[in-house]
Amino acid sequence: MFNRTNALVAGLLLLVLASGVAVSFVGHENRRLHNVLQQEQENLNTAQIKWGKLLLEHGMLTSPGRIESLARGELGMNVPDSGRIEVVAP
Repeated sequence: MFNRTNALVAGLLLLVLASGVAVSFVGHENRRLHNVLQQEQENLNTAQIKWGKLLLEHGMLTSPGRIESLARGELGMNVPDSGRIEVVAP
């Protein structure tokens, strides 16, 4: 016979099984998301290193000494004498 107690036990058994499946799923999802987080942190570190290198390169390429050297060497420019400088009012 299937009485009320047996129905309650069967229902509780189903709830325990569902709870076990849920715990397993959540654990798996937690590990997966942790792996994704680690990968994104590695990507961030790589991007920060690249950004630092680009900042150094930018600083080197835009240094006044380098610009003056390129202007003199490649473009044949030089600093004008003070008598040749004219100040123009806006």
